[in-house]
Amino acid sequence: MLSFFRQIRQRLLTDNKFTKYLLYAIGEILLVVIGIFIALQVNTWKEELENKSRQNAFYRSIMVDLESDRKNIEEMSAFYKNRIDNLTWLLIRVRNPALDLNPVDFGKHTDPLYYNESAISFDATFESSKSTGTFEHFKDMQLLKKLIEYYSGFENIDDVNTSSLRFIESTFEPLMATLANDFLNSETAEEVVIVEGNTDFYALLGSIEDKRVNDSPNAIALFLQDPRFESYLIGDLGRSFNMIKRLEGRKEMLNDLRGEIKQYLND
Repeated sequence: MLSFFRQIRQRLLTDNKFTKYLLYAIGEILLVVIGIFIALQVNTWKEELENKSRQNAFYRSIMVDLESDRKNIEEMSAFYKNRIDNLTWLLIRVRNPALDLNPVDFGKHTDPLYYNESAISFDATFESSKSTGTFEHFKDMQLLKKLIEYYSGFENIDDVNTSSLRFIESTFEPLMATLANDFLNSETAEEVVIVEGNTDFYALLGSIEDKRVNDSPNAIALFLQDPRFESYLIGDLGRSFNMIKRLEGRKEMLNDLRGEIKQYLND
């Protein structure tokens, strides 16, 4: 092909047809330019297809992570709603000393308060893609921005959860240490809302007979009138309601994200 064009150029020069030669040269240049343009377009098209494929794979993996996040949010919401129920039950008896109270019921509602649910963010796909520079080639920056805001928001959940745990360790446990724990048994264990529970722990407690002389009902009644215990219940309730509100907002954001990602993948 190249020799063919070369022959045409030589013939035009030999015949002193300079004008035609010039037009031919311009035409040849245009052909080369058009060829380069087409090659660039094809290359751009291929890159766009590859980027689209990478983005689709990313968002499909994100959907799996978001489903895991949704389940964790549901578990945390159930945990904190149960905590609010127990705290409310105790606060009612603090403020109504005439209500009947027995050690088993007291144990059922205080035992779950020793525990705290773990706050987990399933962000492996997001963090891995961010660290490898994958986002630089994304076209839909609005959707990506919402995703970044979602994962950044986990810090608020983690902060409240950590604060609750520290409050348990610094305030609740020292208070409960002033009271004999002979009210803990397998019945109180059933009220603890944690994965797998602590069955071995309660089995061990139950196997060690408590032979101390202890008037539990009177001791618990006096304990309930300690102003520090009421203060703790109110503080824990505030943190629990705060967490419920934050989890509701996160769940709403998650559902919106899932809807937009589904739409993106279907386009």
